Order: sequence, then structure tokens, then C-alpha cells
Amino acid sequence: MTIETILLLAIALPFLATIPIVAAGASPNLRDGISVVSGCIVLYLVTQIYGIVSDAEEVTFTVLEMIPGLSISFVVEPLGMVFGLIASFLWIITTIYAIGYMRGHHEKNQTRSYACFALAIGAALGVAF
Repeated sequence: MTIETILLLAIALPFLATIPIVAAGASPNLRDGISVVSGCIVLYLVTQIYGIVSDAEEVTFTVLEMIPGLSISFVVEPLGMVFGLIASFLWIITTIYAIGYMRGHHEKNQTRSYACFALAIGAALGVAF
């Protein structure tokens, strides 16, 4: 896979994961499993990006150029890479903690919480890159 594909997958996967998380809301074990597995996949993708970025100084990827000089681009810098690694790693740890906490306290709207958390991680990775 190219760096562009990996980068887009790492950013898009948390957003796409909200669909099966919400769809599996009636089955808590499946919903929680989807959250953890999605987090593991994103961490893997971000570590792949790290391997590529550590060899080069900066990676730039332009998604769309609306008019000359105005484009939607991703620039992976070392500090953004650290932020992306931390965010993707903490998605797994926080989700595992939340499973025990929310189930133990019989919290309502657990599905909504996991879906919103996935959206927040996707936004954080978009900002990081």
C-alpha cells in the first residue's frame, strides 16, 4: 500500500467504524469488540505511517485542490506523528477501560458514547496529520 492509502485509511477508519458500532448497539459484546478491533487496526496503520515518516523528514499528500493555492492536504510531521501515535494507542486503552466502567455502572447510551469517541479519534488523527 502507498503512504497516501495508509494515511487516508487511518483517518477514515474511525469515522467508518461508527456505522458498525451503532448497528451493533443491541449486542454489547459485538459493539465493544468492533471498537477495540477498530482501535487496533488504526494503531497498526499509524505505526506503518511512522515507519515511513521516520525514514523521510516530512510526507505531504494533497487530497483535493479546489483552486490554485487552496487545497485540502495532509502533512505528516514528526510532532503530528507523535500525537497520532498517542491518540490511536489511547483509543484502545480508553475503550477497554470504558467497557468495564460503563458496564459496571450500568450506564445508558453506551453505544452513543463509543460512536462519538470513534468520531473524536478520527478528528484527532485528521488534525494530527
